[in-house]
Amino acid sequence: MSPRNPSRRGWMNEDGGGWVAHRLSLLTSPAWQRRPRPLVKIMDRLEIEHLRHAGNENGNLCVSYDQFVAFGVSRKAIKPALELGEALGLLEIVRVENWEGSHRPPNLFRLCYLPAKGKKAPTDEWRSHSPGRVAEIMRRSSEGGSK
Repeated sequence: MSPRNPSRRGWMNEDGGGWVAHRLSLLTSPAWQRRPRPLVKIMDRLEIEHLRHAGNENGNLCVSYDQFVAFGVSRKAIKPALELGEALGLLEIVRVENWEGSHRPPNLFRLCYLPAKGKKAPTDEWRSHSPGRVAEIMRRSSEGGSK
């Protein structure tokens, strides 16, 4: 058996985990760069869930509060961070309307910088936020309301 050729792209699917593309425009955007730590952790956990479904379930990503807590996010910080992520256009909270049973239905999530299930391109809501708009969203979030 020959040694692994590092110039081949097989490393990108190593262990069947795949990868998530972060475009330069996203990484340099004010929305991405101003994310507080709880939102970074939440988005990391959503990306893990996305990868666990081979990148085919964006918009149907189900991560519970307990899973966010196990990943290192304070339970108190989850709701505000999710609302901030949605206000910044980085993620969408997909609320389940039709649910059978006595428990509250789970929220599903979509990462706006990746294509949703069945789509070829992401929606990139984060692109519409100028640095000033992001600063305003962050200010309102720190005051207790992210909209």
